[in-house]
Amino acid sequence: MLKRVLLATAISSVLATPSYAVSSQVLSQLGNGLGLKYTVLDNQQDEWRSFKGEITLTNDSATALPASGWAIYFSHIRMLQALDNPGLKVTHVNGDIFKLEPTAEFNALQPGQTLNIGFQSEFWQVAKTDIMPNWYLVSESGETALIASTSNTINGEVPTKPGEELPFVADFDSELTWKRYGGGLTDFYDPFTAADRYANNSDLHKLADAKGVIPTPAAITLGEGKVAIDASWVVVFDNGYQSPAEFLANQLGLTAVPWSPNQSKVIHVGWGQVSIDGAPKWEEAYNLSVSSAEEKINIDAVDAAGALYAAQSLLQLVENNLIPEAQIVDAPRFAYRGLSIDAARNFRSKDSILELLDQMAAVKLNKLHLRLSDDEAWRIEIPALPELAEVGSQRCHDLSETNCVLPFLGAGPNGTAESNGFYTEADYKEILAAANALNIEVIPEVDMPGHAHAAIKAMEARYEKLAAQGDLAKANEYLLSDPNDTTEYLSVQMFTDNAMNVCMESTYNFVDTVVGSLVALHQDIQPLKTFHFGGDEIAGAWTDSPICQAFLANNNQGISTVDELSQYFVERISVITANHNLDLGGWEDGLMHNNVVYPRGEMANANVSGNAWQNIWEWGVADRAYNLANNGYGVIYNQATHFYFDHPYEPDPEERGYYWAPRFTDTRKSFGFMPDDLYANADFTRAGAPITKQDVLDAAGVKTLERPENVLGLQGSVWTETIRTEAQFEGMTFPRAIALAERAWHTAAWEAHDADGKLVDEAARTEGYNLFANLVAKNIMPSLEANGIAFNLPVPGGIIEGGVLKANSAFPGLTIEYSVDNGQSWQAYDAAQAPSVSNALIRTVSGDRTSRVAEVK
Repeated sequence: MLKRVLLATAISSVLATPSYAVSSQVLSQLGNGLGLKYTVLDNQQDEWRSFKGEITLTNDSATALPASGWAIYFSHIRMLQALDNPGLKVTHVNGDIFKLEPTAEFNALQPGQTLNIGFQSEFWQVAKTDIMPNWYLVSESGETALIASTSNTINGEVPTKPGEELPFVADFDSELTWKRYGGGLTDFYDPFTAADRYANNSDLHKLADAKGVIPTPAAITLGEGKVAIDASWVVVFDNGYQSPAEFLANQLGLTAVPWSPNQSKVIHVGWGQVSIDGAPKWEEAYNLSVSSAEEKINIDAVDAAGALYAAQSLLQLVENNLIPEAQIVDAPRFAYRGLSIDAARNFRSKDSILELLDQMAAVKLNKLHLRLSDDEAWRIEIPALPELAEVGSQRCHDLSETNCVLPFLGAGPNGTAESNGFYTEADYKEILAAANALNIEVIPEVDMPGHAHAAIKAMEARYEKLAAQGDLAKANEYLLSDPNDTTEYLSVQMFTDNAMNVCMESTYNFVDTVVGSLVALHQDIQPLKTFHFGGDEIAGAWTDSPICQAFLANNNQGISTVDELSQYFVERISVITANHNLDLGGWEDGLMHNNVVYPRGEMANANVSGNAWQNIWEWGVADRAYNLANNGYGVIYNQATHFYFDHPYEPDPEERGYYWAPRFTDTRKSFGFMPDDLYANADFTRAGAPITKQDVLDAAGVKTLERPENVLGLQGSVWTETIRTEAQFEGMTFPRAIALAERAWHTAAWEAHDADGKLVDEAARTEGYNLFANLVAKNIMPSLEANGIAFNLPVPGGIIEGGVLKANSAFPGLTIEYSVDNGQSWQAYDAAQAPSVSNALIRTVSGDRTSRVAEVK
């Protein structure tokens, strides 16, 4: 039990009783009255290795911050290295949790006094959302008080306008703060000005009468005639097509009935053959015909999914209850068109997921990859292991983590509505039923063996409870950690204890129970097809675990080194999931070690797939997708450079999101992805320097895709470290997910390129995006707005030319407003009657929502 003794010692050290007792009343006064400001001073002092910042404490309360008896706990995504104030010390607790406390040299901070605390930290921080909210005070007795000045709420509500959510974070107002690199390295990114945006959008224009469907059909012809839909119309269906027919009828306010002959004013939904370019299509394909002369609409689909997608296309054509004459023949480019949602870092409620499913189906996305666990939380009820939800889904200030996990990612002392929560069995079944009705497969992910802190702590809590009852056999049944493991490691997210012990049979008992529970949940609603085990970013665990040392010494599995344990774990997981008749999914790095792919033949599942995500071009790892495919694995292109929707839309400190792969990803970049040649998508390094396909090829171990049949499709990911509210989540997801859907469904003619990766016709891509952007602004965004989806509003571009304001948008047709009185009043911008101004503010508007404001001068 050495590890538990060490843990208890560490906790007692962190909670060491100082000489001064801070009462709960004083703690509360300080929480309400202590002003805290966080300032990044210099990201360029040491190339990329470290940055300098400052924490300013101002005592605006009526009581002194005493010389001892308190500590401040807070989340910090970078490893803090040193403070310049000998009166204070900072300690890394775990993950992103740090503790700031006084030393013997600290003098009480009297009312009205200010204290500046300089610090050094790893790497850089160039965006406001790098800093987490909800810092809090802790007394010697363990009482807590939120430092209100760091709260991300105003009157209990999280602000919706950019810049208001983190008022204690100073502006990033110079190159030293908004650039990551210095010294011999160059960061080429600056925040966009209004003029920059205007230039970026200059090749786009509003189309007088944009027509079409998103995602683009394989073939579409629109006529001049119109069909008027009213209550006299009826939807009729063939056997097997009742569900999509009822969906369409419900959307149009009509009735759906079984088919009968000799009817007019009907929308007929039934089976039909579909061929494109002479090749028959067997899944999700449809023909859609709208005839004004016959007053009839035919949907002929190869299956119910195809009929549903025909209905979605038809709904996009409706304008004022009129539908144009149309002939559409359509089928998907890829069978896998997915969106992965991180419900662990910050919780996405059942209602949030249900709303998302509707929007996914509208653009023909058909896979919801739902990440149900991570270091910071566990999000699914497993009745056999109630501690997973009871402990793992909650965050609070409990250093023992027996009642909850620590308040990672700025959750504060008592957690928040966004940090706490899980899906009950009933919630999850409701999600499954809704997804199944919309032809969306739910793929649950439980990440293992890394990223498992919450699960590990929940099972340790279970162990302690049962051990206290004297039932050691039951207590050990699902334990995920070796109590005597002294291995020291640090994960990417700075966890010291987040890897399940793969040498313990109890770990596999745990996996089998969780997988079996998920199979049972899916049964009779949407039978589970694929279990995703994650497998990403495993830190250097197990080296000093006595259980692993004994396991390796016995060599009973033919394994003799720690390096082989990851592959052993995956092979064990493949057997467990195969026994449940499941396919297996994992992230790319979960299926390889040191870029060596695990032998496909050693996996027991009929199908094993990997999400290829790590493609920072200059790092030489962009070949992982090809490597997996060539070795017999199914591959989903999930490239961080184009499809990680937690990244900012612009390289601006006011934009939300992490930026570790590209500095930013806008909708146009996602739209421009070319799946048929991964390396042709190379554009810029992380620093913004141009990089070519040849540069990437030179660094790649695998140069070509030899087995293209193993490429299953595309997926976007929404990681939620900085995404707390529903509005933030929707804004980061849309409209980028629409561009993902376009590329996953439709092969564009403009994708043709030469051997160097250069487009044969760049103008065609611009024309394609212009139509796409117009249709999104005209048809998709109004629908999103009407359904309460807070999609991202791009900041408009603008210049003043000859004393006249010129403004444009990345989505032509969106309403732009301008102000000449510093935002006191706003007027709609009309390019045909552009106003004369000397300077102005501009913004994009939809409903009651507005974008960030840009200054034009």
